[in-house]
Amino acid sequence: MNLTSYPSPTKPGISLPSLSILGQPPLPASDAVKVSELVAESGTRAPAFIMVGLDDKGKPHASWFAADHADAAAAAAELMGMALVEVADDLAAIAVTLPQGKLFESGKAFVPFVKRSTYDVLAAHLSDDYLTAAAQRVHDAAGASADYAEASKGEAPPRKLFDWRKIAVGDVVLASDGPSEGWYECKVIKVQADSHYLLQWRDWPEVESFTRYVTDIGLLHPELATEAPE
Repeated sequence: MNLTSYPSPTKPGISLPSLSILGQPPLPASDAVKVSELVAESGTRAPAFIMVGLDDKGKPHASWFAADHADAAAAAAELMGMALVEVADDLAAIAVTLPQGKLFESGKAFVPFVKRSTYDVLAAHLSDDYLTAAAQRVHDAAGASADYAEASKGEAPPRKLFDWRKIAVGDVVLASDGPSEGWYECKVIKVQADSHYLLQWRDWPEVESFTRYVTDIGLLHPELATEAPE
């Protein structure tokens, strides 16, 4: 199976926590479904590769790419610290349930969050070098976050929203890109007329800003608020 991944880090001995399979395990070979059959049923292009990995906070991401985007997807995976896994028949059932990835001119890609159980299954197809490198990166980022938290003691706590009518510029809210997509954090960059808000994906600043009506916006649980308005 072909993989594109970061080389192993210089510091050995760092490993990911034990994987917890909360969802379904990979399909047995006898039950594997052909990619072409699943694609025909779903009416989408054929997933040829899955880009998968952990961000600096340890949250899992994954999406699929077609064969004609293989080179660009491999470059984006390396740039973003993710791995690219070729979709064989044992991954077909998972591949077609993932969102299709998007490539940007910056060289990066849109790879949304996925359930931990989905990542756990995909992680079984990743090299030990990649898993070690990812664990090291998450570990290093956690140390930087701890240092920042220590330096930030005494500052005002993040703004917590309880009322849609009080959404303001700088608040972090939730929005979706469509009925079949998940909900992700966005930053409010402008309050428009008639209860419309101009939003920017917090974790994908390369994507163009967009407008949502107030009823199409969700509020984070107050304990999860991470950014205060400027």
